Amino acid sequence: MPLQITICRLCIRSRPDVLRMVAQLAAAFPEKLIVVELECMAACDDVPAVMIETDYFPQVTPPGLERAVRERLIPA
Repeated sequence: MPLQITICRLCIRSRPDVLRMVAQLAAAFPEKLIVVELECMAACDDVPAVMIETDYFPQVTPPGLERAVRERLIPA
């Protein structure tokens, strides 16, 4: 079953660096990752916020997002 990343469609666009990382990860793991865009995650104070499965990541950075995804997709 693919790993799900949930993002807020509007808020993530305020951080193009994070949006680029989401796109890079989706391209790198096309069969293992699904990106779900919501209209609103009600996380305005934590922009950019993402959810990976049920884990919430407030004020995520591109390296932090990449690390979190890779840890789940490529277990040590």
